[in-house]
Amino acid sequence: MALQFFVLKRGATLALAGTASLVTGSWTALSEVRNLEGTLIATLDTTLTAPTAPNTLWLLTLGKDAASTALWPLGPLNCDIRFVDGDEVIFTPTFQINVAAEVTDA
Repeated sequence: MALQFFVLKRGATLALAGTASLVTGSWTALSEVRNLEGTLIATLDTTLTAPTAPNTLWLLTLGKDAASTALWPLGPLNCDIRFVDGDEVIFTPTFQINVAAEVTDA
């Protein structure tokens, strides 16, 4: 994922999709959102799907429902993705989710 900054309106569904270049293996993925002090805000629903020939990229989705993001604090939050296959661990660069206030409120 080349994402480095993302704006999310508080109370909106978070749904990100991308690909990951990983060697063949039994990879799993985990993604957490933390405030700038390092306090855990949420664990994202993270799905990693192995490629099928002739594709070589793994499919990745990150998400959180609107009811959960409605409780997130306004401002920047840090996030990364941790890929694990046995003893091998790979992290993506940290990216930010900037939580903005909703304007329209029904």
